[in-house]
Amino acid sequence: MPIPSLSETDLEAYRNDLSNPEKSTGELFITLTGLYQRFAGNEQLLANFEYAAELQSLENSYASKKDQYNKEITELKRQFKQLDNRIVAAEQKLRHGIPDDLMVMDKIIAEQESIVEDQEKLNHAESSVVEQVRKIDIAHGKDLQKLEQQQNNRNTPLNSKFSAFTEQLKQAEKRITLKASAIAIIAIIGIPLILDLGLVSLGLPALSKNTNNLIFTHYIFLIALILVELFLAEKIRSRISGMLSISYLKDSLATLQNLLTENKKQIFKVESEHKISLSEFVKQNYTA
Repeated sequence: MPIPSLSETDLEAYRNDLSNPEKSTGELFITLTGLYQRFAGNEQLLANFEYAAELQSLENSYASKKDQYNKEITELKRQFKQLDNRIVAAEQKLRHGIPDDLMVMDKIIAEQESIVEDQEKLNHAESSVVEQVRKIDIAHGKDLQKLEQQQNNRNTPLNSKFSAFTEQLKQAEKRITLKASAIAIIAIIGIPLILDLGLVSLGLPALSKNTNNLIFTHYIFLIALILVELFLAEKIRSRISGMLSISYLKDSLATLQNLLTENKKQIFKVESEHKISLSEFVKQNYTA
């Protein structure tokens, strides 16, 4: 099953959402959190792609070396067979006894010495090839172990990284909500206060003359405060929250855009270095 991933289209759609006055701050934060979670899929796919590409390169290199040594072993077997034929031929010459002709005997002795010398060379060559094969087997095993450790090292910080991103968004939303609430309180109180002071300065009489009761003296403020709370408070909070949030959300979107761009660059680098395409990798590993 394919890993849900982020695309440029998703980012463009979110930019449009930021310009949409009908989108609430809560919706925008939820959507951005979802985009970061989807981008975690891009990073996981990249990590898997890097691992698979490096593994394929290791296996190809190992297979190439093994193939070369297998050819050498095949050649040594051919030479050993030729040597066996020479040994058989030399034994056949002595089957009917030691020849009287000294020249013939010298040739047989020289051939036997040559056989022994060639056999030692072949044995040494065989031991050398076997040792080289042993070394590349050990090196390949270490390379695989190192690659596996690198993959584990990728996945662990990757999970922590996006958990941190999600937590940052949650904390930012809380901070902005608290700040917006504080500013909204000032606005909600300020509007009735300004109205009250304005009307009083225009000479609007109090409900009861010669009284020190604040309720009767500033009834305009109280009425205006109630009306603002009933009809405007939520809009004020929403507007202030939106103004404070948009800047943060735009910055977070820019960060996400940079991360996506870097992700694409890394994918291109892996494709170039290892001669393997991401689309082919996805086709082989993420399609039913």
